[in-house]
Amino acid sequence: MTINKLSKTDYLSYLACPEEFWMQYHQPELMPAFSLDAQHQVEQGKIIDRLAQEWFREGGVILGQAIDPAQVSFQYRVEQGNNLAIADVVVFHGGKKCDIYEVKASTKLKEEHLNDLAFQRMVFEAAGYEVSGTYLVHVNNKYPFQHPPDLSQFLKVKNVTTEILAMLEHTIAETKAAWEWMNLPVLPKRPLRVTCKHKLNCLYIQNNYQGLPTYTIFDITRLHTTKSTALLAQGILDIQDVPVDFDLSDKQRQQVNVAQKNEIQIDSPAIQNILQGLSYPLYFLDYETFAYVEPPQERLVAYQQMVFQYSLHVIESPGSEAQHFEYLMPTKASPMETLIQDLAKHLKPTEGTVLVWNEGFEKARNREMGKLFPKYASFLDSVNERVYDLMKVFRDGHYQHPKFKGKTSIKKVLPVLCPELSYQSLEIQNGGAAVIQWHHLTDGRMTDIEAEKTYQDLLGYCCLDTWAMVRIWEELGKV
Repeated sequence: MTINKLSKTDYLSYLACPEEFWMQYHQPELMPAFSLDAQHQVEQGKIIDRLAQEWFREGGVILGQAIDPAQVSFQYRVEQGNNLAIADVVVFHGGKKCDIYEVKASTKLKEEHLNDLAFQRMVFEAAGYEVSGTYLVHVNNKYPFQHPPDLSQFLKVKNVTTEILAMLEHTIAETKAAWEWMNLPVLPKRPLRVTCKHKLNCLYIQNNYQGLPTYTIFDITRLHTTKSTALLAQGILDIQDVPVDFDLSDKQRQQVNVAQKNEIQIDSPAIQNILQGLSYPLYFLDYETFAYVEPPQERLVAYQQMVFQYSLHVIESPGSEAQHFEYLMPTKASPMETLIQDLAKHLKPTEGTVLVWNEGFEKARNREMGKLFPKYASFLDSVNERVYDLMKVFRDGHYQHPKFKGKTSIKKVLPVLCPELSYQSLEIQNGGAAVIQWHHLTDGRMTDIEAEKTYQDLLGYCCLDTWAMVRIWEELGKV
C-alpha cells in the first residue's frame, strides 16, 4: 500500500505502538472492528468539540486574550510535504500569525496531548505559519453542570507553549522515523517484549507469536515492569517457570505457588469467621452507573458516576429464599431521588449486612448521592457502615484457585465456583456495555422493539451481578 500522508492520528499511533501502527496500513484485515466503547469515546469528543466551537464563536477573553470570532477557524487543515495536521481551533492575528487550540474531552493534560500539539505546531511552522501559542482546551470536572452550561466555567484552557517548544526537535525526528517505519515493505520481527497496557493481548504479539502459554507472568498481580522484563530476559514467560528464588511479594509468591502446584488453597477458619460476622437480613447490592462528559442531570460534574440502576437480592433469615428487587431509570431526566426512594423501601436503614463486590465503588456512589440529596444522607451513610466487600475473601487470599489467575473480579470467580452461571449467555456481558446500551436506550436511538429488549437485557445483567454474589456466598458456606 502506498502511504501519501502522515496525520497527527498516525503519529500518535506510531508513538503508542510502532508495530500496530504499521499493521493498520499494511494488514488492515487483521485490525479489530471499531468497538462500541471506542465509538462512545469519539461521541464524547465530538460533544466537547461542539461546545468549544460555541465558546469561541461567542468571543470574549480567554487567558487574557481577546478572541475575535471573525478570526477563528475550526478544523483548520494544513499540509506540508508528507505531513497533515488538522487543528481543532485556530485563532489568527493577521496573515499567518496564529494560535493553535487542541480540544480534548479529558479533564487533565496527558502526554499524548502534548505530542498531538507538538506535531501540529511542527506542520504549521514548516508550512510558513507563525505560531505564537499552543493551548489545550479540556473539561473542568469541578463545575456543577447546568443547562445551558457556562462554557467559560465548564471548559478550561491551559497554555502549554513552553512544553511544546521544548519538544519540537524531538517531534521532527520522531515524525521522520514514523514516516520511514510506515513505508517499510515488511515489518521486522522484534524480540518478545511488552511495551503497552495490552500486554500479551497486543495485536502485534497475538499475530506474530504462536503457542503462547495461557497463564503467564503478566497475570501475576501487580508485577512491576522491571520484574516482568527481568523474567523475559531469562526466557521466562510461563508462570510455571518462575524460579522459587525470584523476588516476589508474599501475595505474588502465593499466587505463583497455587499456579505451579495446581492446587486450591482455602483458609476455612478465616472464611467461617467472616460469614459468622454477617448479620441478617443479608442484602446483596449492585449499582450500574453512567459517567458522561456532558452530565445528563444538573449539579453533576463531568464524568461523575450517576447511578441509573440497582439490583438487590435480600435473604431475610437463615434458610430463607432470596428475594429480588430492582430499579432502572427509564430516562436520563428521571429523578435519581426516585431510585434512592425505591432502594430504601427494600433495604432496612439499621439492620443487616450489605454485601457488595468492590466496596469502594458502591460506597463512593452512596456518599455522592447523600450530598446531592441530603434527605437520604443518613440512610445512605447507614448502608455504607454495614457494607462487607465479598471480594475481600479472594483478595485477602482466603480462597485461591489456579483458575482465578490471580484475579478477584466477580467475572473470574463466578465461573469457577458456580460454573452453571455465566455472563457469556447474556446479551450484555459487562458494565461498560451496560452503560452504553442504557445511553442509547434513553437517547431515542432505538426502535420500540429494540428499546424493550435492551431494557430487559439491562435488568438481566444487573440481576446476575447480585445473584452471582448470593451463589458465591452459598458456595463459601460449604467450605
